[in-house]
Amino acid sequence: MKLVLACFLFLLSSLAFAQTVVRGVVRGVVRETDGPRAGSPLGGATVSSPQASQVATTDSAGRFELRGRTAITTFTVSHLGYLPQLVQVSGASQPLTVGLAAAGATTLGEAIVTSKYYRQYTTQTVSSALRLQTPLLALSQDIQAVTPEVIFDQGSFNMTEGVSRNVSGVTRLEISNNLGPYLFMRGGQIASLRNGVDLTPIYRGPVPDDAAVIDRVEFVKGPSSFMNNIGDPAGSFNTVTKQPTDAPHYAATALLGSYDFYRLAADLGGPLTKSGKLQYRLNAMAMRSNSFVQGDFNKRLLVAPVLKYQLSDRTYLAAEYTFQAFSYGLYSPIVMTPNGYGSLPRDFTISEASLPPIRVQDHSGFLTLGHRFSPNWQLTARGAFLVDNAEGIYLWVTGANAANPSVLLRNPKYDLNRSQVLSQQAFVNGKFTTGALTHQLLAGVDANQKKFLAASYVEYNKTDSGALVYYPLDVNAPAYGAAVPDYRAPEGLAARNTEQTVNYASAYALDEVALLGDKLRITPGLRYTAVQTSNLVSGVVSASRDQVLTPRLGLSYSLLPSLSVYGLYDRTLVPQAGTTSAGAAIAPLRGSNRELGLKKNWFDGRWTSAVAVYYIKRSSIVATDPNNSLYRIEVGENHAQGVDVDVVGQVVRGLNVVVNYAYNDSKIDADANPLLVGARTPLYVKHVQNTWLNYELPARLVRGLSFSLGYQYQAGRGERYAVATPRATPDYFRLDGGVGWQSAHLKVNLLVNNLLNHDLIATPWQRNGLYYWVPQAGANGRLSVSYAL
Repeated sequence: MKLVLACFLFLLSSLAFAQTVVRGVVRGVVRETDGPRAGSPLGGATVSSPQASQVATTDSAGRFELRGRTAITTFTVSHLGYLPQLVQVSGASQPLTVGLAAAGATTLGEAIVTSKYYRQYTTQTVSSALRLQTPLLALSQDIQAVTPEVIFDQGSFNMTEGVSRNVSGVTRLEISNNLGPYLFMRGGQIASLRNGVDLTPIYRGPVPDDAAVIDRVEFVKGPSSFMNNIGDPAGSFNTVTKQPTDAPHYAATALLGSYDFYRLAADLGGPLTKSGKLQYRLNAMAMRSNSFVQGDFNKRLLVAPVLKYQLSDRTYLAAEYTFQAFSYGLYSPIVMTPNGYGSLPRDFTISEASLPPIRVQDHSGFLTLGHRFSPNWQLTARGAFLVDNAEGIYLWVTGANAANPSVLLRNPKYDLNRSQVLSQQAFVNGKFTTGALTHQLLAGVDANQKKFLAASYVEYNKTDSGALVYYPLDVNAPAYGAAVPDYRAPEGLAARNTEQTVNYASAYALDEVALLGDKLRITPGLRYTAVQTSNLVSGVVSASRDQVLTPRLGLSYSLLPSLSVYGLYDRTLVPQAGTTSAGAAIAPLRGSNRELGLKKNWFDGRWTSAVAVYYIKRSSIVATDPNNSLYRIEVGENHAQGVDVDVVGQVVRGLNVVVNYAYNDSKIDADANPLLVGARTPLYVKHVQNTWLNYELPARLVRGLSFSLGYQYQAGRGERYAVATPRATPDYFRLDGGVGWQSAHLKVNLLVNNLLNHDLIATPWQRNGLYYWVPQAGANGRLSVSYAL
């Protein structure tokens, strides 16, 4: 703990000594130039530049902020129904006012602006995928965005690679980095969205989104009925994928690292026709790596094309497809022993080289139609699909060997899984006034169909008498080389033991009412959802139907233009596929969230801070049946309460930070096992504190040279499963550091993770006389090189 405090104080003290660095930033307001709304702010306009790291979107007040690694010399402002405006940058003060004329009107002349150098760690608006048009500061909800700049500086290559460290209180269930990110926050597993769409399979997944396609990741604290009332009340995260741009874009990235890690990625985009109506984006990635764990490896391939066609000045159509193929050695790096946590060598495994690779193929796609009826009204319709196929064999140990606890009795299991998701959504954004009140209306419908087919947990390796065949492994003197027989389901999924479906349809309306000169914003909302499930698990059949109304009420008040306070009440539900061993269907999880928060933008938005307190209640909690993992049991209710703190951005010149802290107190209120009432919830973490600093030296010393230092700290960790008597689990502290250099087109970044080479473990738990955990890598390095035109 002393080491943690010393590092934290050192990192904070460096704020006082940071100096100037300049980066490209353009801030301004987009307004209409003709008609009865001449001079009115124009929300939803797209602002892009070949020198910018991402596209910006104007908020409801017409404001935008465009940032890049180099000086921004030109940028383009466009909007459905308006003529695009090319802005040349030269030398006037900011914020800049840009006017857009309606299609057919006369365009404005050149705009003048001054640019600076800047590293983009913050954003002031949410993506259009979140359906909202209100700036983050004015929203009655805490939403934190992780930008590509942060992801690159931290050397992450997908959602399992530490992206969660950038948001307060987010932790991971690290049982399998290849099957899904499994993110937890505020006492529950948070829902995952991609481009605002629920593509989460019933069982496991979705596969972690790759950095090659990530434009940003948005973490929504608490329920978000404006998006979906399907999900845990803790919140959700939304991965926004890269989209076509007006200007040509060409980039390539190479990543080399420890354990024979090699990765290449390409990012191409721009117009395909002279008129610019047809645009594209193509991302491709290939990687391979070994591991610090014996016998583990990972091979990945990704191809993700996107096409966007401007059907008219008011209408566009976009199509997106992503293909991913994985091949890896271990289903999970979980280890177990009767001798206590961390008592095994870091590279220990229960697997065997004779096992074939686990193979996964994942297909997903989107089709989006956008139409603007007028400057104040627009329609978005989107359809999406996901198909994921996975097959593999793994060895597992279900409990201690009574005859000799040090000898693990391993038995192979076979899984053949297919997950399918179809999703449809349509929503309208509108703005109108009634007297002195200004309304921003969001209304729409969502539908979703999920299916899971599996030949799961097949125990194929048996004797002639039907007894399981075990492969002993002594944890004190492991000897490998067992010839585990291969297996493939002879009839494929035709002989499945699991078939589950979850279908839901939903309609909603949300109205943000602004009064008192837009200082006070009241946001009532209501969503109706009908959901049905069907389950066939090992011959046991069940089905359920539910209908629910979930209200929402948000309140936000601007104490100052850069300071707001908010309150939120929202409810949610989670359809839970599965059945009890007696054949009863599982009821949906229901949850509610009460939250108060304070947000502040500092120094014209260069850095932001947010503080939130919350109370969450959940009912119909489900757990895996301890007697048969194919079944579920309903165990009861729990609650979570706590505090989240986030500070992100350039706090002083040259120093960009991500600092967050979360305190969580989550307990079981009711349970089928009365001994668990009052116990901590599964995967409980009392304190989570993360810090990341990136300091770039002044240009007069060494242009483009930067240094990074950060750590992750977790204290008061609980186990994977609830226990009546808490057992000590070790705290987690990992220190990382790096050095980088960049020019107008080239970026180089060297990062070393786990600088102290600590023996770290994740996701600890005890069961059936054994200690289980996931080992973490020791000190390891990565070198990233990126070149962009």
